[in-house]
Amino acid sequence: MNNFYKIIKSIHVISKLPIHVFDKKFLLKNLYVSNQVYILPYDFKKHLTQPNSKKSPYLFSGIFDEVFLQFCFKDIILILGPFITNHLDENNILKKIRTITRDENYENHLSRYLHHLPVFPLGDIRDILILLNFIFNGDDECPYSKELHQQVSLNEIKIKNNTINNYTNRIFNAENYLYYYEAQLLDLVRKGDLKSLKENLAKTSNSIIPNVSGDFIRTEKNYTIIILEKLSSQSIQLGHDITNIYRLRDFYIKQLENITELMDVLYVRDTAIIHFTKIMHDFLSGSCSSFVKSVIQFIGLNLYSSIKISDIANKFFVSESTLRSKFKKEIGLSVIEYINKRKINEAKLLLRSGLSPLEVSGTLDYYDYSHFYKTFKKFTGVSPKDYQFSTNLLDKEKII
Repeated sequence: MNNFYKIIKSIHVISKLPIHVFDKKFLLKNLYVSNQVYILPYDFKKHLTQPNSKKSPYLFSGIFDEVFLQFCFKDIILILGPFITNHLDENNILKKIRTITRDENYENHLSRYLHHLPVFPLGDIRDILILLNFIFNGDDECPYSKELHQQVSLNEIKIKNNTINNYTNRIFNAENYLYYYEAQLLDLVRKGDLKSLKENLAKTSNSIIPNVSGDFIRTEKNYTIIILEKLSSQSIQLGHDITNIYRLRDFYIKQLENITELMDVLYVRDTAIIHFTKIMHDFLSGSCSSFVKSVIQFIGLNLYSSIKISDIANKFFVSESTLRSKFKKEIGLSVIEYINKRKINEAKLLLRSGLSPLEVSGTLDYYDYSHFYKTFKKFTGVSPKDYQFSTNLLDKEKII
């Protein structure tokens, strides 16, 4: 048992997560904490399951939606946490606190608690469970892996039964029409022809009834997100800049989440379709080869790093001279000029978001601030600070 507690301490030190150790009677046997993560005096008994229980919740939430992970080993129950699966901004933190208290001192304490919560993406939880399962049980599978496969089998039966029970000719036709409608929509957007988009969609019925998932508005929002995902995936496959496409997609998804009226959902959906068609038109008019499009995507994904010509050439298995020649011929800019232009456009966004010029310089991995300053002024005609506080928020200049 001593070795057991040594292992628990090691997990705590590596993960920085507080760890509560309970016995099968739900009595606290040990607690590992540090000054890096605060804890609240939760009563975990209502969340805990017996160590031998086949149905463990694995994850449960606290009053602020912070997450705790449960893992059982023999007669011991481990609770790891708290942590969060996404970053909290100041508004979200204050909103969560205000649902609990208005006491200023208590607010400050809870604010410190939330600010210090470590972030583990939801997908990482599976890996943590695999690690724990391997350490304690010698099994390198996720503890709920078998349950997932069993659930798939159950879902296959449910889907088959639902199809039989709910079968009507209208549903069959609707599903076929839904596929036809989406395929036609993607084809029109891919061509980048706004006039053709308008004419052909006018000839095509828009009577798409998505499967219900919650209330009507939530259903339409979900379907719009599916359309956005398909438009984004198609744009990236055709060679459009990955970073810009994800920003565009996320912009419209964020707009959707603030909507409370069905008409507004339709408005956002149609606006996004037009927007994707427009950028595809602008992109196709450049008539770049697939090679140059791939180079552009690579540059877009590495704007926050130092990008060297040799790195790009090695990535695509070409000589530096071939890279320079093809890129210059198709884009009209040298590779270095293009990288600098993209970085400066990114710098503009970061400056507008509130980062200081010095922070922007470091974020974009410039050699030093002087280099960033000179490059920024060369492309914009003003210093980073002057640009940040200028009143002209719209840049007419476009970049591929």
